[in-house]
Amino acid sequence: MTVDPGALVEEEVELSAGTSVGQGAWVRFGTTVGASVVEGGVFVGFRCEIAGAHIASGCQIASLTRIGRPGARQVAIEAGAWIGARAVIEPGVRIGPGAVVAAGAHVTSDVPADAVVVGRPAYVLRHRTVVEDGSPDFSAIIARVRARADSNRKRLPDGWTSGGGGMLDADLSGGPRVRLGSGVIAMGRADGPSPQGGVRVGPDVVIGDTSVLEASGGIDIGAGAVLGPRTLVLSSGHDLSRRSLPWKDGPVSIGAGVRIGAGATLVGPCALGDGAVVTPGALVVGDVPAGHTTSGVLERKNA
Repeated sequence: MTVDPGALVEEEVELSAGTSVGQGAWVRFGTTVGASVVEGGVFVGFRCEIAGAHIASGCQIASLTRIGRPGARQVAIEAGAWIGARAVIEPGVRIGPGAVVAAGAHVTSDVPADAVVVGRPAYVLRHRTVVEDGSPDFSAIIARVRARADSNRKRLPDGWTSGGGGMLDADLSGGPRVRLGSGVIAMGRADGPSPQGGVRVGPDVVIGDTSVLEASGGIDIGAGAVLGPRTLVLSSGHDLSRRSLPWKDGPVSIGAGVRIGAGATLVGPCALGDGAVVTPGALVVGDVPAGHTTSGVLERKNA
């Protein structure tokens, strides 16, 4: 195992034998990487599971993604590809340069260069037409994180409780009587790419065990809302029209009394009206009316 001194590998990351991490790569909290090559300038999000992969420079891997399996055929992810949150890449698959795998997609066959694939199993939705403005580069963000004295160690507001573990690196406000389960990850600050960064909640909110709140674009949660265990909320994305895949905000608003089932994923921008219900495992990529029950894009596919 080798890690370049210029890489940023966060706490509770597991790197096993046969793994190398290149200069300027960033591997976030709770990820596991086995027998893989992570080239320089690669971003890997929270609690990913990667085994037997070669990930080329400029790739970005979102949180809770699963790539390959131990002892199976190698996965190849070529330069500048973007792999969305909770995507699954099966062994032996090649993701072409500049390709985009949508959140929640299950990829079982090769993906051409600059293709955008969605679904379970994944299929080609379209091909990117891009402005050639250079490769993805998040070195400035890494420098900002390294410079923070309190990176990954923000304090809970008064009236909040936590089951412990996890990582808190978000501006947190609101309450009282807010309960975080064990192992919750929260990130996003007002001094980040958007002044709306952070998690703002009403009273009596419950956030389930091992949930991940990526709040760089802002997450607002209404009174009495309950997020089930393993919920993933994403409040940002990328501009697919540019080769550099620049960050863009996607704020998420969760209304009062909303119920979100275990393992659901919310991708902003989206707004969930008061009393809405999201079924377990759902992938929500748009607004949900007040009082409506949804299984997200799975519901649309089966309609």
